[in-house]
Amino acid sequence: MQRFIYGLLLVMLLSACGEKEPEAQVCGGITGKQCPAGQTCIDDPSDTCDPQKGGADCQGICK
Repeated sequence: MQRFIYGLLLVMLLSACGEKEPEAQVCGGITGKQCPAGQTCIDDPSDTCDPQKGGADCQGICK
């Protein structure tokens, strides 16, 4: 049982120390900011602004 607990703690520690995903670059919006070459501006699913429902100035994220 002790080995299991140590193993679980090790897995938790290693997963907490992993590389963070880079923050998505903001695009679109009222300024019309463009994405870098090779990326596309898509709707940001983490906000409540919906360009399909009247949100003409919604910011997006580059993917």
